[in-house]
Amino acid sequence: MDWSRAKTYLIVTFFLLDLVLGFQYWKVRTEQASYVQSFTEQLTEVRELLASQKWELRTEVPKATPELGFLKVRYLSLPKEDWSRRISVPKLYYAGPGQVSVELAEKNLSASPDEDKPGEKVMTQLAFHIWPREIYQFDRIRKENKGSGVIQYLQVYKNYPIFSASLEVEVQSEKVTRYHQTALEVVGEGEAKKQVISALHALRSLFESMDKSEKRTDNRVIQEIRIGYNSKPFNADEWYLIPMWRILTDKEVYYVNALTGEVEMAR
Repeated sequence: MDWSRAKTYLIVTFFLLDLVLGFQYWKVRTEQASYVQSFTEQLTEVRELLASQKWELRTEVPKATPELGFLKVRYLSLPKEDWSRRISVPKLYYAGPGQVSVELAEKNLSASPDEDKPGEKVMTQLAFHIWPREIYQFDRIRKENKGSGVIQYLQVYKNYPIFSASLEVEVQSEKVTRYHQTALEVVGEGEAKKQVISALHALRSLFESMDKSEKRTDNRVIQEIRIGYNSKPFNADEWYLIPMWRILTDKEVYYVNALTGEVEMAR
């Protein structure tokens, strides 16, 4: 065997392999850069469209488009007496399965919507007065007067919020007075999952749904865009939640169907 020729052959082979791998790496990097540029261009265009109707986008726009489907749910079924025993409060108003209001003024719990990140502090204080506590995560604060407002939490399922299942804690003059709770039980997931529309698509849908003949005299500020599940209230034993983009503004809350792009405003 001619080892010199074999050695030359191997060197040439590895050199060609390096060229191929290098080209593939360059191609992947170029495609990634192209995608980022495309997203940036789309974002700029959406900002301009919204600005034409006196809307300002003042939040980060998510890039992820996960595959989601319907969730089959029902109200969490627990008799009023059992619920009262679990949370140890004197006044519980039972509106029906999974829907309760609780008076907390006698507990003398302090909180302020004006504090930095009060959600965790309030939930810690309410640890023994909420059931089930572990299904909720902090969502947002709706401020009213100084030291007063509503601290809102949302039920989550597999890290996605359920916008129609909230826990709203009322604070007056830096004292926790009561909360209103809606708790759902997920019965199952729909078999057919689809990739949701992008957040940019949802913003375009919102723009296209605006009444262009209406001349706005005030600005709207979009503060948050978030994917989750939502549905209108149903008087039924079981119903379905739909994947939704929630677009939170300083004046209204909009929901965009993450599968069809249909827009609706929260009541």
